[in-house]
Amino acid sequence: MQNRFKKLLACLCCVAMMMPLCAFPVSSESEPAADAAASDASGEEDLGSYAMSTEEPLITDDQALAEMELAAENSKMALYYNSKAQIALVDKTTGEVWWSNPINVEAAAGKAAQKTKLKSSMTMTYAQPSKRSTTDQNSADQKVKCKVSVKKASDGLDITYKYGNATITVPVKYTLHDDYLSVNVDTSAIVEEDADKIVTNLVMMGAFGAAEPTEKGYFVVPDGSGAIINFNNGKTNYKAYQGEVYGRNITPVEATKPAVTQNVYLPMYGIVKGNSGMMVVADKGDTCATINAYVTGQQKTSYNACYFDFEIRTDDEYLMGGDANPLAVYEKRGILVPEIEVRYYPVSNDDKSEINYVDIADSYRNYLTSEQGVTKSAAADNSALYIDLYGAVMKQETVFGFPVMMQHETTSFDEAKTILEKLKELGVDDMVVNYNQWTKADITEKIADKAKPASKLGGKKDFKTLKAYAEENGIALYPGVDNLTFESGNGYFTMTDTAIRVSNAYSRQIEYDLAHGVENKFYDAMSLLSPRKYEKMFKNLAKSYSKAGIDNISLGSATTVIYGDYGRNSVSREMFKYNLQTYLEDLKGSVGSILADGANAYVLKYVDHVSNVPLNSSKFDIFDQEIPFYQIVMSGLKPVSTTAVNGDAQVADLILRALATGTNLRFDFVAETADELKDTRYDSLYYANYEYWLEDAAACYKFAEEVLNETAGSTITEYNVLSETKVETVYANGTKTVVDLEARTVDVNGRTISIYDYIGKEVIG
Repeated sequence: MQNRFKKLLACLCCVAMMMPLCAFPVSSESEPAADAAASDASGEEDLGSYAMSTEEPLITDDQALAEMELAAENSKMALYYNSKAQIALVDKTTGEVWWSNPINVEAAAGKAAQKTKLKSSMTMTYAQPSKRSTTDQNSADQKVKCKVSVKKASDGLDITYKYGNATITVPVKYTLHDDYLSVNVDTSAIVEEDADKIVTNLVMMGAFGAAEPTEKGYFVVPDGSGAIINFNNGKTNYKAYQGEVYGRNITPVEATKPAVTQNVYLPMYGIVKGNSGMMVVADKGDTCATINAYVTGQQKTSYNACYFDFEIRTDDEYLMGGDANPLAVYEKRGILVPEIEVRYYPVSNDDKSEINYVDIADSYRNYLTSEQGVTKSAAADNSALYIDLYGAVMKQETVFGFPVMMQHETTSFDEAKTILEKLKELGVDDMVVNYNQWTKADITEKIADKAKPASKLGGKKDFKTLKAYAEENGIALYPGVDNLTFESGNGYFTMTDTAIRVSNAYSRQIEYDLAHGVENKFYDAMSLLSPRKYEKMFKNLAKSYSKAGIDNISLGSATTVIYGDYGRNSVSREMFKYNLQTYLEDLKGSVGSILADGANAYVLKYVDHVSNVPLNSSKFDIFDQEIPFYQIVMSGLKPVSTTAVNGDAQVADLILRALATGTNLRFDFVAETADELKDTRYDSLYYANYEYWLEDAAACYKFAEEVLNETAGSTITEYNVLSETKVETVYANGTKTVVDLEARTVDVNGRTISIYDYIGKEVIG
């Protein structure tokens, strides 16, 4: 009997050990584990269980509106409300009613807590520093004792949320303008009665425009080039979308490498429903916003929704007792985001025809030009080849048997001139050139705030010759700087000028090991320049460049990376954004023209060129389609270039997809061979030796010129995916192109050109 028991026990242990392998499928970061029994063969869950209940008749828009009061109205929109702070925005052109909260929540699938969240017009998260914890508070949840006060105001509403459990009060203003509804929070008016309960996050109207499982439509998210998330796409087993606007705050340094994703350059998203749409933009507080989107089934509810989550207090981790025991810490100096505002712009056509993401892009472009002061710099009948040159880099050399870090030349001023001369001889008439690391300070990883050509690259004489050649031949030369990280020297010191983390530690940026994602000890950690020092740096740049007669400048990561300093004189990302805009305006006035190596929305007003823009998204599983949304927004507004053509594995696809959106081509060039770049910060430029690429680059330019000269400076009005391999684009000037990825051709106004007539198959495949 005892032996039988032992055998039974052994069998049970074996079964228990096998269960995790059988019951939970292996998953990656982008594909979380899910119940296999609930999924079909494609990995997508059956949505039948999330259908709306038919036990009671669903409420119609008209029935719900009849129970509400009119708050404000104009010729285009009407704003309604009720005592529970539920909002309805009526688009008079289409008759579409946009609800802050779904009107048929009770008929939806989901538990009570999920329905409560859908019924809440405000979700507030607060932290308790003493307990190192955070708690979500939904305004419609009776357990949190949230008292909601709704009052009519001029052209809108004043709504106050008083969370009893948290003793926190948040006032919100809803104002109906001619073209949009604004929802605004003045953070100075937030009341925190308990010092140990502080607001960290706010979500306003998190279910605005939520779509039922029977509705057709999609969300537009500006992830990288852009992407579409279809309603009810069945991807319930994948993660909901989260995209931090302008990328993550890099001041807190993560111990392991974060997921590699594309930047979210634009603080907006779109909702498309047949003949009606909504363009939603974070007008204020955009630097602390995250775009969230989920589809039917992902949150165990029937609805699809997209919304902003605003982190108004930054947190960090304090390591105590090793990396395995991090403690959460929060900002101590109050809320450093002065104001939050979300704007909702209805999008529709006068003829009530269906809209698409091009219409959303058009609405956002209009916002940029009319509200943000972005002016047109794209010229008609003009295309250019964008080039990045790389001057020198630090490399470990052996001197008298000792390893020493020394300047290593990769492209001298004379070699740069040779590259431009050869391209000119090959027929490249128009070039925009970004010259990286051309000063000794930049090369030696110090702050470069003076226009002093490096002697290692040829000094003042050779630089002057290069500059004169560029000017004589109409080449736009942009000597650049990238002052994100630094070592002490040149008037900046790591002890006093490094950004401070919320944990009160210095922000030291590390390189990550490619194989394991942990710190690569081969490279020293670099200090992150405090935003407080940017004013000094920009003033010195303006003065020095102007004195040297240099009219152009590129600023490296300054146009795509935004971060904070949480030391004694705290600067939030939002504060840094406004300061940076002032610095850029002054710099542009002194220097003249700025080239952006990628551009977040807040710098578009100040830049003339936007280079290195991806043609793809982060490729999250929840996405249904990649779209060139950023490029469509920029069409007719700013000249844009691709990422490096010669650094891409699919050269022909990159070129053809670029031409489908009127995007210029870009190449990386160095004069050094790949083996000499090994074990330097330039080792990723293994492909860039110019001798292998000049003729092909010139051929690519000539091919692109045939298309771009017809489309440059004109806005895209239609972008139609005809098939998996064909795209039709229509421009405001009447030009129409059809790109065929399979045939490798472009039809321009009825004239067909083939890439094979310019570039050999050995290059493009």
